[in-house]
Amino acid sequence: MICKSCNQESNTASRMCPFCGQYMGAEPEPMADDHEASADLTDARVHLYKTVPGNKRVLKKTRRKRNKRRSRKSKNPTYQGGMINWLKVAVVVMALMMAAGIGVLIWLQVSPSGQLVKARMGRTASSDAYWTLGTELLDQGYISRSIETYKTAETIEPERKDLDEKLLLLAEAYEAANQTIDAEAVYQRIYTQLAPKKPEAYRLAINILLDQDRIFEAVTLMQLAYDQTGDEGFFNQRSQLVPQPPKASLAAGKHMYSKDISFISPQDYDIYYTTGDGLLPETGIKYTGTIRITEGTYHFRAVCVSSELVSDEMSVRYTITLPTPMAPKANMQPKTYERQIRVSLRIVDEEDKDVTLYYTLDGTKPDLDSPRYDGEPILIPPGKSLLRAIAVNRYGKISSEMILEYKVNRPYKSFFRSEKDQFAGFTLMKTTRDAFIAQYGEPQSEAPVLNESVPGPATRAVYPWGEARFTQSEEGIVVYHVTTNLASMKGPRNTAIGMVMKEVTDKFTDKGQPPNDRGDRGIYFDIKDGYANYKIASDDPNTGILQYVYVGSADASTTILLYDIVDGKVAGITMRYLNYRKSMVEL
Repeated sequence: MICKSCNQESNTASRMCPFCGQYMGAEPEPMADDHEASADLTDARVHLYKTVPGNKRVLKKTRRKRNKRRSRKSKNPTYQGGMINWLKVAVVVMALMMAAGIGVLIWLQVSPSGQLVKARMGRTASSDAYWTLGTELLDQGYISRSIETYKTAETIEPERKDLDEKLLLLAEAYEAANQTIDAEAVYQRIYTQLAPKKPEAYRLAINILLDQDRIFEAVTLMQLAYDQTGDEGFFNQRSQLVPQPPKASLAAGKHMYSKDISFISPQDYDIYYTTGDGLLPETGIKYTGTIRITEGTYHFRAVCVSSELVSDEMSVRYTITLPTPMAPKANMQPKTYERQIRVSLRIVDEEDKDVTLYYTLDGTKPDLDSPRYDGEPILIPPGKSLLRAIAVNRYGKISSEMILEYKVNRPYKSFFRSEKDQFAGFTLMKTTRDAFIAQYGEPQSEAPVLNESVPGPATRAVYPWGEARFTQSEEGIVVYHVTTNLASMKGPRNTAIGMVMKEVTDKFTDKGQPPNDRGDRGIYFDIKDGYANYKIASDDPNTGILQYVYVGSADASTTILLYDIVDGKVAGITMRYLNYRKSMVEL
């Protein structure tokens, strides 16, 4: 830069001339108009040069004049540069600083990065910032601080939609700190409350259980996880741990005839089964061998058990149907005959030889407790008789009933009837107490009896030969019950102590039905009049009770005649009146 005062050239960055000390930033003096200025410039250039020999022009020495002119001009220097307004500078700087501060505050408050900075400083921040900070701390190895940070994040926003995913981070931190109980609790909270359809929490909880050899709990959780999520990975994982379910030797479904079934464990574990609804294996029965199933429907449930591990349940249902035999046939047509006939029974299905026939002649419905047909023809007694028979095969199936009515025009004795069949010395409900005592003497003792089926109060008189009971009726105090072993007392139809049982049965109608396998025998059964039968009292068929019952067609009463049979003979006779009609349907 050329100084305008001394025309010396100096550094362009200098503001003061190093030669004359003048300020080089002053404005130049005003110049004349363009024409004058141009003329002056031309004259100046002319005067600057001189002619030398050879017609050469050289610059004149005019420095002194210029210096003198410049010196005169510099006597009154002027500084025309602008002053710096420091107040404005300060205001601007403060405004910028305030703007920057506000921007920083907005950044901290709004942006995720700013929230993270606040979380790092321990200030109030968003839950996202604390979840992020917790992960940073966990990655840096500050596990305890990470757990506390995750807890703080959950406290800030406990109802967030993705809380289940965030809690997985907390559980991970617990596992890193070897706090597996806390981690397991977090996983349980996730799969039971927050996200039961997501598999992550199940899977991580199962890993903890397997690491701790809690196999039973692990497989139980695998089943729950499979049920809730449908993830087949849980099913496959569980299948590798639990025993395989048992198998049945018989395919489920409908089968004919009785069957034997077996249960098999592929891994030779114990098997527990049930046919009910109980929990297995707790309420089950330990399988020990083949099970026989007959007719009916069966539903078996079974599991294999190895230590505390239980297999999946096997469930099979069977319906067993057994063949039913046809009703037997008779060789004689049902009609009226003038003489006694013998009737033979036969099996309709000739191929099925394992069939048993049961029949009755006393009028009762045949069953497995009735006389067994042994192949000998059945003698039909005089009077009207019903021959009723059934067939029973080896499976216990009973055929429909064959009922044939035969009538034989031959004399026969009547059923027991209380109107005419009484003791020779007295009549129940008619003979008074005084008349009875006059004939048989005073009793050894007499006392009231309760709950008797008679019209009024009753007393019991004890005799050496038995007892008599009396009740109040319209006729006065009458006898209604007698038990005796006195040979001189003649029973109905002149029966007496010491008689052989057949002698007694010959006094009344006897349909001639033989005894059953046990020794019991039905004598007759009539829905209007009553029934008679013989029941053995023990394994000895010669000891039992021969019973005649008259239900009473004239009034609502029942009379019972009992013969106590010992060694085939009458040892005692009892006759009793009941003030109600005994139901024949119950028999």
